[in-house]
Amino acid sequence: MSRKSSLLLGSLFLGASLLFCGSADAAGFKNLSFTGEYMPKHPTVVKVWKPFFQAAEEKFPGKNGLSFDYFSVGTLFPESEGFNALSDGRADFGVVRPPVFPGKMTLLDVVSIPGLFPNAVVGSIVTEELIQKFPEIRAQLPANSTPFTAWSSASTQIHLLKPISSMDELKGKKLIIWDASGMERVKALGANPIRMTSSDTYLALSKGMADGVLCPIAPLRSIKISEAAKYHLILNIGVSPFSMSVNNNLWNSLPEDMKAWLNAEGHNKMSLAIGKSLYEGALADTEWMKAQGHTFRYFTDEERAEALKPFAPFAEHWKKTCEGYDPKLVDAILQFARERSKYHTAQMKAGAYGDYKL
Repeated sequence: MSRKSSLLLGSLFLGASLLFCGSADAAGFKNLSFTGEYMPKHPTVVKVWKPFFQAAEEKFPGKNGLSFDYFSVGTLFPESEGFNALSDGRADFGVVRPPVFPGKMTLLDVVSIPGLFPNAVVGSIVTEELIQKFPEIRAQLPANSTPFTAWSSASTQIHLLKPISSMDELKGKKLIIWDASGMERVKALGANPIRMTSSDTYLALSKGMADGVLCPIAPLRSIKISEAAKYHLILNIGVSPFSMSVNNNLWNSLPEDMKAWLNAEGHNKMSLAIGKSLYEGALADTEWMKAQGHTFRYFTDEERAEALKPFAPFAEHWKKTCEGYDPKLVDAILQFARERSKYHTAQMKAGAYGDYKL
């Protein structure tokens, strides 16, 4: 039996034991399933989660200790089942993306408004702050789960099989998208969206089923999209939120010292670390792709403002998805997101989060 199969069976067995017994047995909390969004070679897995797993085993060693097995998106269950999988215990620690579940996490999806956040560092910090600030946002997370951390994707760019000379040439192009927010963004540009999973994107592009993909730079190399799409429009269109939670059957059975350690390592600390890994990964992969002959088109502030004009109505579009909530709450969430984005952008420019040149 392969290690992957062994890990899968082990995780499924643990999930079943938690579901039916309500708590872990005396063997401790070993080989908990940690279902992330990214492939194992992704910068976030390498720089953030693997060190976190190692630290957990060092902090809580032995048979009664704490350890994790990592599963990338779609390994244990389809991404579309992630919401329910966190509730029913198929995932111990699991990720959900609001755009994948339209209508379920509308309030947190404020993060998806184009132009609201400049990069993954700022977007990640504010996504976690939004969850901590507003109980109404926490109430929209998967039932029977406890928030662990949150972050945003890196800024969305457009990656094409062939170069274009103007934004007008995007009209009629077929662009792959991975979620509902991407679909609306592509339509706003006058292009035709094709929705599929991130893991299927390389095959579709390599077979010429689409002209390009709307996504951040960070995953291009890890899922081989860079082998097909070699022309990149760096527009920094916007980011997308992610929320990671812990199944409550597990969380409630953890001893208090584990809970305290996990809370300290998760939330704001992990949110910032993930944002930095995405930002730094994008910078490194950009340099690597340039060395492979890729072409990057950068826009001046004036050109970018012109290119992003089709997205001006998106704040009002988001408000409409929040019908049923007090309009004052919706306005407060949007205002908080804007203010915190402005604050953390200034902090980032001042070097508070690293030596980054924006």
